[in-house]
Amino acid sequence: MAAAGATRAIVSLGWPMFIGQLAVMANGIIDTMMAGHLSPRDLASVAIGSSIYFVVFVGLMGTLQAISPVAAQHFGAGRLREVGETWRQGQWLAAALLVPGALLLAFPQPLLALADAEAAVRAGAVSYLQAVALGLPAALWFRAFSTFNVAVSRPRTVMAINLLGLALKVPLNTLFMYGSDAPAALGLPAVPAMGGAGCGLATAVVFWISAAIGFVLLRRGRFYERFAMRGLGRPRQAPLAELARLGLPIGGIYLIDVSAFNVVTLLVAGFGTDVVGGHAIAANVAATLYMLPLALSGAAGVLAGQALGRGAPAEARAIALRGIGLVLGLALLGALALALGRGPLARAYSDAPGVAAVAATLLAWVAAYHLVDALQCALAFALRAWKVAVLPMVVFAVSLWGVGLGGGWWLAVGLSLGAPGFWMAAIAALTLASAGLAVLFARTTRDAVRAAAPGSAQA
Repeated sequence: MAAAGATRAIVSLGWPMFIGQLAVMANGIIDTMMAGHLSPRDLASVAIGSSIYFVVFVGLMGTLQAISPVAAQHFGAGRLREVGETWRQGQWLAAALLVPGALLLAFPQPLLALADAEAAVRAGAVSYLQAVALGLPAALWFRAFSTFNVAVSRPRTVMAINLLGLALKVPLNTLFMYGSDAPAALGLPAVPAMGGAGCGLATAVVFWISAAIGFVLLRRGRFYERFAMRGLGRPRQAPLAELARLGLPIGGIYLIDVSAFNVVTLLVAGFGTDVVGGHAIAANVAATLYMLPLALSGAAGVLAGQALGRGAPAEARAIALRGIGLVLGLALLGALALALGRGPLARAYSDAPGVAAVAATLLAWVAAYHLVDALQCALAFALRAWKVAVLPMVVFAVSLWGVGLGGGWWLAVGLSLGAPGFWMAAIAALTLASAGLAVLFARTTRDAVRAAAPGSAQA
């Protein structure tokens, strides 16, 4: 595939993924903004609660990402029934993840112990987490559905469902945050005002609606008939073991990344409500910016995986390199835009002057953070196409937990730099991770291309 063709293919597959992921991320933006305009206490509760939620859910969701490279290689090779079998075994994997995830969200007190927040903020965070836990079964199923659709180059279906969920988020948030007596006219109980916790219940409702739509499409859509996907079947050791071997380290990568990112929210809780709110805004902006490199990196990874399924490792490497270059170039533009517009953006998030001032300061660091975050994302997805995940997990653990959290605590507390210290350490950590992943990518792709070359012992 020529360079221009690779770019077009990545963008064609990536833009619906970007829109869909942005719609999901917009749910978090809506929660942050609506809680921020409700009160600083509700904002802090939602910030801490959502941080714990993302640590738990993204770790579980990351494990299900194994469906994508496995199904993509089968799809590229034309093994359509094996694509369907990958889907079925992915559902068994999701079922195994449900119980520990639900327990962590329903009983988050051990995780909340890390946050030195006031009692009312902790209570609000518990209410938020217990509400959002109601949607976890639907969330995991829909994540498996989303990952499968991307692997077979059909992301627009997921995009449409995510956009519908976004359209429902504001009215559902309003209903559950502020309450309503309107159902009484239909003989139903009134909806009580839940404050910030209402954001969590609204998210759970959106998850169930999304999963229901996906299930109907899966049962009735002609596109899916070719994969013989109906019925759950039974767990099969070989394909389930393949998903687990790849998925658990991918989940570990996501858990390390997100825990290092979100545990900081818990650690800054002792710096005051304004700092917690300002950091939450900065983290929300960073996560939103991440959606574009995430989508394009995922698209490049899927296309590279399909090329590997066709037995074309050189083409796969070219696609991956094109994706890395595209992601990095767009990340530079995003970082510049954020650096120039950070003040107005911070004020758009919160009416509280103290919160907005902290956020504006931190957003300057977020601009630099975004560049290395985008690079590590592109490299990680490229390696995933080759089903390489264990060594990247080690790289992430050393970089993000060691340099990111350890170094961040030293800078923020030891050197009294406050919240900016955590962002400085995060930039250093992702720079180290990107260097390690680049070495792994170069070696992995070089060996694969050499092995497939005419005359090689493995060709």
